[in-house]
Amino acid sequence: MRLIFAATLAAVMVATMTTADAQRRGGGAQATPEDAQRAEINARKKQADEKAYQDALKRIPASNEKPDPWKGAR
Repeated sequence: MRLIFAATLAAVMVATMTTADAQRRGGGAQATPEDAQRAEINARKKQADEKAYQDALKRIPASNEKPDPWKGAR
């Protein structure tokens, strides 16, 4: 029984490793021009998002009073 269990476990492990290996992009794959364009577009989007985030932070008004969660209970 243990032998059957060990063989089944080994088969399942090999099957999951091969499917995971097939899904990932090969490490030796050469970059295509589309990949370079995508990377440039993503960099621009990231920079625009960061600028929008910083601008939004500047629009938040400064609070002059300390936050008091029990304010309404007193």
